[in-house]
Amino acid sequence: MYMFSVSREELISVPQADTLRSFCRKNKNRCLLVAGIAGLILLLFIITINISCSKNTAQHCPENRTHHTLADCFFNAVVASDSSTCSEIGRDILHQGGSAVDAAIATMLCVGLYNIHSMGIGGGGVFTIYNKTTGNVEIINARETAPSKATRTMLMCDIKTKPGLLIGVPGELRGYEMAHQRHGRLPWKKLFEPSIKLAREGITVSRALANAIKEEKDSILYYDTLRKMFLDSYNNTLEEKATVKFPVLADTYARIAEEGVDVFYNGDLSGKIVADIQAAGGIITAEDLKNYKAEWMAYATNFTIGDYIFLAPNAPFGGPVLTRIFKILQDYSFSSESVSTPAKRTLTVHRMIEAFRFADLEKLNLGDPLKKNKYYEIVKKITSDSVAKEFKINDTHTQYEYGSLPPKDDHGTSHLSIIDVDGNAVAVTSSINDYFGSKVASPSTGILFNNQMEDFSDCNDPVVNQNNWIEPGKRPLSSMCPTIILNKNTKKVKMVVGAEGGTNITTTVAQVILNSLFFCRSPKDAVKEPRVQVPMNQTNVEEGFDEEVFKGLEEKGHIMGKKTEPTVAQLIVRHADKLCAVSDERKGGSPAGY
Repeated sequence: MYMFSVSREELISVPQADTLRSFCRKNKNRCLLVAGIAGLILLLFIITINISCSKNTAQHCPENRTHHTLADCFFNAVVASDSSTCSEIGRDILHQGGSAVDAAIATMLCVGLYNIHSMGIGGGGVFTIYNKTTGNVEIINARETAPSKATRTMLMCDIKTKPGLLIGVPGELRGYEMAHQRHGRLPWKKLFEPSIKLAREGITVSRALANAIKEEKDSILYYDTLRKMFLDSYNNTLEEKATVKFPVLADTYARIAEEGVDVFYNGDLSGKIVADIQAAGGIITAEDLKNYKAEWMAYATNFTIGDYIFLAPNAPFGGPVLTRIFKILQDYSFSSESVSTPAKRTLTVHRMIEAFRFADLEKLNLGDPLKKNKYYEIVKKITSDSVAKEFKINDTHTQYEYGSLPPKDDHGTSHLSIIDVDGNAVAVTSSINDYFGSKVASPSTGILFNNQMEDFSDCNDPVVNQNNWIEPGKRPLSSMCPTIILNKNTKKVKMVVGAEGGTNITTTVAQVILNSLFFCRSPKDAVKEPRVQVPMNQTNVEEGFDEEVFKGLEEKGHIMGKKTEPTVAQLIVRHADKLCAVSDERKGGSPAGY
């Protein structure tokens, strides 16, 4: 092997004036070798720097950003919900040594009062739970099921005269029960105490509830039970800052707190619930309530993009669509640079829209996995890297021939995000579907029931998903997507996020994640940023959307509009040693922590 060496004497004797010329004339081979080695070292250095910069830019944002102060930041634990009072109740539960699940249940019982138009124990939901100690993630599916007497054509009648037909078997309380049995620390009864007190003494009507009452005024005036709840002594609908009490619901909360969930599903309350639903034309039976079970889902949607591990519910929820979106977009290595100019923002948003629309089409292939095992294989296929790479986005023009599902705009949903002092996290989304659900309020229990049967597909529409037709015991498809994101290396929770907004939930979650973790916007801006929605073959944008980008998207062939449906997100992001949280100002509320 040739060894390169230069003696001390040779180095000392090199003249100062023409050092390189003289030396290299005498030692030509040695000079060429030195130059080659130096060039190789320089090339390797440049490549290393470029790879490092590319990874850092594409995969994460700096932890030491100062603009995280635009959110509410805490050092130990935090709750973000769409009600300030309810976030504080959750915070207090955490302060008393409660777990993230304890805080979630207490917060949701409260939100079921302040935003009774959005969620409650007459509905259903889904939990994503992360245990920092074990590293395990759990999904609890407490979505409503179709009654045993349900038929594919059952909604082909005058629903206004039989609103009870819209009610799916409520799963909310069985979900709370399972979550508490597995992860609760404080006594079950303690979680109900704050909300029982509020329901008895009265709450202040929030902006969100007042807006819902105004929007559904005709329904409230039509249904006697809603009139009793939401009209004042002068028969006027309640307005913001008025006081409303729920004494009958308070009694129901108290019974469930003392006797447990069985009193609702298989006890003395169940008979009253069934009687009230059937009086409204419904078909739910005592056996339907008795047989209802929350599902502990065997596995979550779990995928890695860059430095982050994403955890979300599998089918029949939005996790597979979220996975598809990010796997389509991952090769673009999005970063703050991707949105640094109008031209770059236009291209980036165009790519996002195309990914949203294409991923959303996969809902046509999905249904309730408990009814057909084939959906597990379908999910595995559509979330694979290879299938995602088959989809090629045209950067110059939209491809509207992808089509899209008809939009389903529900407003009766709520989400909350929690991280506790031990680093455990809960993301939970709950719904009664539309504002005030089925409009059926039980006079004997004070419970407002869902209208989730409308989340099944219409069997007379050839365009819709046949896999989502009504069947007894089946759960309808949902876009709900409570998501927890971990740091791949430390396994600490990086983000907890979720949203409400019907078919726009999953794309809303995707946009908030992209804004925060990839475009490096502050938590507040990540949530506040005007969003895009992709109903059918149109692209709609919220008020305040960048006009230059709007025009740029039109030039790429997008059919643009400015009529959007409300979407609301709740976000927690870890920045170094702080937990920074944002409650979406579109609905109100604020986070609380310590």
